[in-house]
Amino acid sequence: MKELGMFWWAFAVRGGGAILFAGFLLYSGSFFGTIFFDPIMFVVLALVLGFYILSNGILLGVASGYAAEHQVDIWQFLLAECIFDTALGTYVGLTLLLSSESLAWLAGLHALGTGCFLAALAWKLRANKAYSGLLGVAGFIAFCAGLAFVLYRQAATRTATHWLGGFELFYGVVVFVFAEGLHRHHVPLLRGESAEFR
Repeated sequence: MKELGMFWWAFAVRGGGAILFAGFLLYSGSFFGTIFFDPIMFVVLALVLGFYILSNGILLGVASGYAAEHQVDIWQFLLAECIFDTALGTYVGLTLLLSSESLAWLAGLHALGTGCFLAALAWKLRANKAYSGLLGVAGFIAFCAGLAFVLYRQAATRTATHWLGGFELFYGVVVFVFAEGLHRHHVPLLRGESAEFR
């Protein structure tokens, strides 16, 4: 937690971004089901989904470089998630045209990847039982959500969009709570360092 404390901002931005994205999904999902809006909404959703995942990848890349510079051994973990998110976000952004099945499939891949990385982070933080438990449970839920998206690709687009919005809202809140915990661990360290300089 002390090493990760310097990256609290990265997790806070991710959590805030996920909550904003969830709001967009929950609102835009209501437009599906009308003949006129469906083709337009699929393109808009592809652009926003691709941008959201790609921006996560870029943010993780910055955090990974920062971690490597400060010799924090978690930089490989952040880099692996950066590569996964960047590749998936680029693919979604380049294809542009989504369908109800491809939306569920990509949402499933995104949730499965998120679940795996949350579980890996929980394992790295196993000494801190509270946050390790939080991330472990969140990772398990994300993995189950990913499996549900992949196995039930025939679900209606409105339903899939709302379920993805609910998942992103859950993920955003969990990551935001984690970022707040990292910040609380980091502030005393900064105060201690400033006291030493005095």
